[in-house]
Amino acid sequence: MLKQLLVETDAIQLQVETNDWKEALAIAAKPLLQHKVIEPEYLEAITNTTQESGPYYVFEDEMFALPHARPEQGVNKMGFSLVTLKHPISINSSPEVDMIIMLSAVDSRSHIEQGLRPIFEMLSNDDARSKIRMATTREEVLSVL
Repeated sequence: MLKQLLVETDAIQLQVETNDWKEALAIAAKPLLQHKVIEPEYLEAITNTTQESGPYYVFEDEMFALPHARPEQGVNKMGFSLVTLKHPISINSSPEVDMIIMLSAVDSRSHIEQGLRPIFEMLSNDDARSKIRMATTREEVLSVL
């Protein structure tokens, strides 16, 4: 299921170096923008909400972020990108994360059923999280997905 939602293999970016959360979100959004999965206003909505309300999408125990916005804020189709960070970062004063999965969904139902649920199921597995964090190739991540 998750492999089908992955835009292209270039939506997997590994061991990215950044110290800035806005840049990290832009890096995660880049393949989604390039493949017309989202529009620029989607990233703007995530950034603005993060600044106004905080990083509501950070899961501190698992050290990952799942940034997303409402479908009407620039989603063209369902998809996600995955970024692992070489060094953990804080997103607007959040606990540090070292993995960002940017999700786009066309409606609230698919957002949960086809997006959040399978991602959470995968990331609830310590072994899967560890393999993704340690991956040096996209193929390694694809084998986990």
